[in-house]
Amino acid sequence: MEVASLYADPKQWPVFSAETFPTENFRPIDPILRTVEELLPHGIKAVTTTWGALGSARGGTPSVSRIIHEKFGIPTVVHFSIQAKTRRDVEGLLRGLYLDGLHNILALGGDPPAGQVDYVPAELRHRHASDLVEQLVHMNQGLWLDQDGNYTRTGVKTRFGIGVAGFAEVHPDNYRPEEPYEVNKQRNLEHLRHKVDAGAQYVVEQMIFDADLHFRYVAEARAAGIELPIIPGILPFDRFAQASRFIGESLRITMPAEIRGRLEQASEAEQERLGADYMAEQVQKLLDGGVPGIHFYCMNRSGPTIELLRRVKR
Repeated sequence: MEVASLYADPKQWPVFSAETFPTENFRPIDPILRTVEELLPHGIKAVTTTWGALGSARGGTPSVSRIIHEKFGIPTVVHFSIQAKTRRDVEGLLRGLYLDGLHNILALGGDPPAGQVDYVPAELRHRHASDLVEQLVHMNQGLWLDQDGNYTRTGVKTRFGIGVAGFAEVHPDNYRPEEPYEVNKQRNLEHLRHKVDAGAQYVVEQMIFDADLHFRYVAEARAAGIELPIIPGILPFDRFAQASRFIGESLRITMPAEIRGRLEQASEAEQERLGADYMAEQVQKLLDGGVPGIHFYCMNRSGPTIELLRRVKR
């Protein structure tokens, strides 16, 4: 069953998913498989696998995704970035994924590593994630690229499920500090609207450390006429250092000052307790608010996610 179908059916809610990432420098993937195996008994219904940018030392996303899918029989979502790919590259890679039984895509614009730019000529590549969504929709309609780069060549109709990313605190590339929040918010929602209009089926949020940010984002999206399921993202952690590297202006992710101050002053043992208590409160608040699902950024570690799932009432 496609992941989009799970989110579309309230009887399946809440849909818990966990994010994995390929090992660096082609190290063994056993830790990834062990993490997935340990998470499954606790209600994880789907797994996602990230895709490295440009010359990243990580690789093997399609293979890791296929192995997880075949070994555990669970829907596996492939993060797919437009970085460093022509439109024809995209078509070929998507065809390979489809033949491997990987029918779920999280369509991303992606970011190049610091100091690098995408080397593919602009006229040959997609500019935005919405362009990738459009290509996936055409493939689902049986329309493939012709020699001129138009979607007019007819072929097999695929059945890709299409997710996209959302940013409850505004994507850092879209944020302009000199402008009021309302202006930044509207620009953020316009980018989401382009992906929705192109054919996206659900939205997965960047991680948040405050459940209220999710509910605000959903309210703003609904007011803008966006009705897709929006899935909050949560980072389970047992040391503040694991969370602090994501917090700040570079990613535009915040943590409420009160809990951040307590974590910064706590011992490692206290951090584990405080982190678990606080994040369990946020997860419970999301569940009580009727979210379609929660996406756990588990960082290839099962323990903190399992602890959260043990603590909450579903």
